[in-house]
Amino acid sequence: MSEEIKLAEGAPMSAYQDYVTRLEELHGWLEVDLVHNCFLMGEEVGELFKAIRKHLRYYEEHDPVEEERSKLHVGEEIVDVLNYLLAIANRLEIDVEGAFRRKNLINQGRSWAEGSGGASAEELKPQAEPLASGAEEPIS
Repeated sequence: MSEEIKLAEGAPMSAYQDYVTRLEELHGWLEVDLVHNCFLMGEEVGELFKAIRKHLRYYEEHDPVEEERSKLHVGEEIVDVLNYLLAIANRLEIDVEGAFRRKNLINQGRSWAEGSGGASAEELKPQAEPLASGAEEPIS
């Protein structure tokens, strides 16, 4: 086995991105293209959802031992998703920490309609009715 890849406690996000690059290099995954990384991340998101569903069952059954085990499993699935997110960002040379800060600065100034599930008030506005069959679309 080659040298262990380490990540310092309290490391900045750029160190996480570097860690993922080194992990991919170790396993020969750097040749996996952007689209396939997206597909693989989608599979991991499905596994995360399944782990959460199982976790909720243990919570509802009041089984603290299994609930704790399932919580650890949910954490592992979150890490799998994060690894793919960082791999995708790396392929596009995106500084995730910088993007996180910029986007959340924008989000601080936005407002969401109550019960929208995260959709902005603008996104929830009714859209124009679709054109009747055979009608020409207006030119903008």
